[in-house]
This record gives sequence, structure tokens and C-alpha cells, in this order.
Amino acid sequence: MSSRSPSALVRAAFHVEHQFESLSYRLRSKLNLARPPRILPYRGYGTTRACVVKGRVLEDRYERAALKQRTLVGSAVASWKRFATLEIPHARVEVRWGERTWECVSDEEGFLEITVEPPDGITPGWHEVELSLLSPASTSAVKVKAPVVVAGREAEFGIISDIDDTVIVTEVTNLFKRAYALFLTDHRLRLPFEGVDAFYEALAQGRSGQAGNPIFYVSSSPWNLYEHLDEYLALHRIPAGPLLLRDWGLSRTGIAPGGGHGHKLDKIRSILRAMEPLPFLLIGDSGQEDAEHYRSIVREFPGRIRCVYIRNVRQKPGREHAITAIAEEIRLAGSVMLAMDDTVTAAEHAARHGWIRWQEVAEVEARKEEAEALETPVLDRFEQEA
Repeated sequence: MSSRSPSALVRAAFHVEHQFESLSYRLRSKLNLARPPRILPYRGYGTTRACVVKGRVLEDRYERAALKQRTLVGSAVASWKRFATLEIPHARVEVRWGERTWECVSDEEGFLEITVEPPDGITPGWHEVELSLLSPASTSAVKVKAPVVVAGREAEFGIISDIDDTVIVTEVTNLFKRAYALFLTDHRLRLPFEGVDAFYEALAQGRSGQAGNPIFYVSSSPWNLYEHLDEYLALHRIPAGPLLLRDWGLSRTGIAPGGGHGHKLDKIRSILRAMEPLPFLLIGDSGQEDAEHYRSIVREFPGRIRCVYIRNVRQKPGREHAITAIAEEIRLAGSVMLAMDDTVTAAEHAARHGWIRWQEVAEVEARKEEAEALETPVLDRFEQEA
């Protein structure tokens, strides 16, 4: 059996957990103890030919988006509410886009995913698809709008970016402090890397300034942080894009978090196939396995990856040598990899290759200086409250 395959024990545990949760939901529903159902829409993506629509059906805990509490205790309570989700499996949902309708069913963890054909004459950009709950029954209609980005012919390339230590500063050697920074702090106190907002906006605009290049975020963070991260991007003026996260806990494929970050490879592959033949830029950091994953993608999709950007973060001994070796392997595979210490370096490189306009480099520099002048370490609050 492959080392990547879940063991028989894990599969059995997942089956038992799923059966227990299904029975628990049916029992609570009969006793009128279940909370009202809620559809959480995720950002979808695609082309004028086909689009992926995503979401999740949950019991509503009335905890919306990022936490607002300023105290450590309040943050901990809100964080627990986000993670203690009650999923609704096998929920039937109608998907409506214009005059076209489809039906899909949520999986064991409440997740929805369906590939649909957009309406004729669809224009590039963001659109809304209506999701309506058909079952289980609810005392009131459950309908939401799911955003979907459609890439058109004007798109010059797409962007796939990691989040932790690539967009958001989370590099912490103490695991307890790292958990605090990731799960318990107010989203307004967590800082992006300087200039990331302007650089990503420049990439989205492309060489023409109006390309509408789609951007995707792939992370090992749990799906429970979806709203938290989506609001974080908006707050810090970082371009919106589909977030592809990870289901934590027991699943058919194993236990998470645990092991490596191989799930990112599957998500990146699905994006590239859905957006074919659009070329892509890949952005990550040197601290995890991004460089190794991106090397695999360059090899699997020849000619599709224009560049790999790797942000240098605090590394284990020998990691720098490994990154250098991977860069050479990526070059031999027909692409290029740049390891950078700051966002301005990446922006200058992108401008030299004609992927962004040169005037946007000055904006990246200005945003970087602005952020450096205002920066307050998030963990200072930890020292005060812990």
C-alpha cells in the first residue's frame, strides 16, 4: 500500500465518525435541537467554457467572518466557534446561473463542488451564482450568492499563491505563539508582507493594465478559516480570488494536519486543468515544500508555468542549498525560479519580463515603505495578554 494511502484504521475511523455525525444530526433534527442550515459560499472559478462552483452546508452558529474581540478570552471563544462546525452531509442544493439550473449534493463534511457551463455570452470578471437549499427542510428559505471569477481572452496569465509566510507574516519559531498568531488574533492585527497588496494588484492588471488576470490562494490552513482569510485579503487591499484550503480532521484520505503539504499539488493541478491553456505564475516561500511542489508542477505542465517566485524566510540548515538546486532543476525544465528577500525584487523581475507595468514597481516600493512605517509586531500583544 502506498505511504500516501490512508490506513485501514483511518478509513474505519472516518466511517465511524461519519455515521455518528449523521445519526447525531438526524436525532437533533427530530428533537428540534439542530440549528438552522446555512450555505457558506466559496469563490469559484473557470473560463467561458466551464466553471467550478463551491460551497459548504453547515448548521448556523451565527459566527460571521473574522473575529472582532480584542481580548484573548474573547478571541479564543470565537476561534472555537469557527472550528467546532456542525456539517450537514447529503444536503441537496440547487445551483442557478441565469436560466440554467443544476443540483448537487454535499459530501460527508458538507462540502459542495460542481462544474457547470456558464450562460452563453458570459463576460470575463466576477459573477454571482445562486445556491438554494432543497433539503433538509428549513423554516425559511436558505439562499446565497456564490462569487465565480471567469477568465476571458484578455487574461495574460493566472497567479497561484501560498498564504502563510508568502502573503501573511506567520514565521514564528515557538509553536504556541504560532498557533496564537494564526487562530486567536484579530485579523486586523495580522500583517501582510510589505508591498504584497500592490504587487498582486499589479499582477492582476498585467501588462495591459486591464487584463483581469485571475489569482488563486492555496493554503494548508483549514476551511474553517475561509471567511477569516477572505475578509483579511479585503481589509489589506489584496486582490480577491478563490481560496483553496484544507479539511482538518479525519477524511477519506487521512488525518490533517499531519504529514506534508501534498494536498496543495492536487489543488494546483485542478486549477491548471480548469483554466487551460492559461499560463501561470506560482508564488510561495522557502519554509515549507512550495519549491518542491512547484518543481513538480513545472514538469507536469510543460510550457504553462512562466515563473516561480519563492520568498526567503527563516530556514533550516541546508535549506538554502536545496532551494538553489531546485531553481536549477526548474530552469532545466523550461521555466525560471527567483528566490527573493522582498516584494520589490519580485516586482522588478516581473516588470523586466513584461508581466506588469514598470510604474507599478514604484507603487510596490511606496506601499512597502508605508507598511514598514506603520508596522507593529502582532506578537507584542501576545506578550501583554499571555
